[in-house]
Amino acid sequence: MGETQQEIGKIRDIIEKGQSFLIVSHKNVDGDAYGSSMSLYFYLRSIGKTAEVVNELPITPLFYFLDIHAYTTNTITGKKFDAIFVCDCGELALIGKYPEMYPDIFGNTPIVNIDHHNGNTMFGTYNLVDAEASSTCELVYDFMEKSEVKISVQIATLLLLGIIRDTNCFKNSIRPHTFEVTSKLIALDAEYEKIIFHSYKSEKLNYLQLYGYVLENLISLKGGTIVGGIITQDIFKRYGISENELGPQFINEILSSLDGSDFAFLIKETESGERKLSFRARRDGFDVSRIAQHFGGGGHIQSAGAYTNESIEEILKVIEEMDVRM
Repeated sequence: MGETQQEIGKIRDIIEKGQSFLIVSHKNVDGDAYGSSMSLYFYLRSIGKTAEVVNELPITPLFYFLDIHAYTTNTITGKKFDAIFVCDCGELALIGKYPEMYPDIFGNTPIVNIDHHNGNTMFGTYNLVDAEASSTCELVYDFMEKSEVKISVQIATLLLLGIIRDTNCFKNSIRPHTFEVTSKLIALDAEYEKIIFHSYKSEKLNYLQLYGYVLENLISLKGGTIVGGIITQDIFKRYGISENELGPQFINEILSSLDGSDFAFLIKETESGERKLSFRARRDGFDVSRIAQHFGGGGHIQSAGAYTNESIEEILKVIEEMDVRM
């Protein structure tokens, strides 16, 4: 706790002394990355600072209900920043090509690493990292509370979005402090019902039809202890859905709930031809992050992912043969 408080103090000093900040997260933005990045953005703007939020890939329409996606871009316009905030990344490489594209910026600017993933490489100049936290948004809230930040309804909603999405609506990776933070955010009028409605009660018909296709073509490995599905670009086009529009609900709520299975996987082909891999453990005692790490990705024990150019056959072989028992 002492080290955390020291890091918070250092980050607060950087913000107080600086004027211009860059905010970035992993290239395929999820709710926690989006909530933590955008809450920092609106906080910095509220105290008279300038800030940019960039992401290599477009923001998924899953978060359009917040009506703030216009604040993000994929191009860095500033030439010099007082600090770079990297949110929800276990290593710097997860932000994509920005360090290669802007070597002067990333090579000469302090980096504030805010994250909750196991195995974080502590790549930042300052590292606010806690693998026991439910989410990066939980850590951003702790920073704001200890810094006596006035948290607006908008910021509270963004922080709650990240907590809800990263815990799969409080089904995993939670601790007592998670509920304490959630209670405080709701007391600040965070729009809990709005998040739940758009995250879990707004499935379109073509999405449900796609889920039906995957279930009809379910892949079963090791006698049904591993289950999963594959969605190619042809299948996405058949149902009128783009890969970045498909959120984690399907693997979280359906694939990983099959009785008798230990964990589930979903392989999605991106428009560039890469394969995006998602893994979810159904119960304790299985570390699916080991598979993700094999393919250069990462995540948590029960929830992990990666991108790869490996063939479907090779991916399935690794999934079936790798020992993920703890």
